[in-house]
Amino acid sequence: MRPSAKVTILSTFRQLIQNRSLDKITVTEICEKSAINRQTFYNHFSDLFDIFKYLFQEELSEEIAQNRTFEKWCGGFLATLNYLKCNSRMILNVYQSSYRSEADLFFINISYQLLDRVVDECMNNMHVDLIEPDCRFIVNFYRHVFNGLMIDWVNEGMKEAPEDMLRKLQLMIGGSIPRSVQAFADEEKLHWWGSLKSKS
Repeated sequence: MRPSAKVTILSTFRQLIQNRSLDKITVTEICEKSAINRQTFYNHFSDLFDIFKYLFQEELSEEIAQNRTFEKWCGGFLATLNYLKCNSRMILNVYQSSYRSEADLFFINISYQLLDRVVDECMNNMHVDLIEPDCRFIVNFYRHVFNGLMIDWVNEGMKEAPEDMLRKLQLMIGGSIPRSVQAFADEEKLHWWGSLKSKS
């Protein structure tokens, strides 16, 4: 049985992106090699970068779901680095193209989602409830750390082993996310208590 148009598009894209920059690939070429028309392509994807995002999200989500230890940030971070490493030719050919800024934003969104869940989990475990601006500040702080490391690693050709990257990151920030949550909770409590006293 002939594979679906979407599967064929994904397969063709993966073949082409292995050997050249995303700038050198066109929708027309994918349609010709997949034996589909342009409308069929646009029924499934809005553009070429949309194919990359689909592959990344679908395959990485599946990889994370296979292992329960990936419920924590270190597992999610390691899974992301391993996926980047295993698909390095595709990643570099997207990253070293005019789509670089879009790739940066995409990676930022990935790490934001990961860290947002981590901060929520910390608050639940510690039985604290931070106001939204403080939650966002904590998430953004660690997002900059994660993304800076990840983007530098990609730029340098992903030579260092993902496990070594994670080990160093754990040494630098191990336990600091819960401490950050607690510090903001304590600060909010002091602010609330100070406001209460000033009214009395």
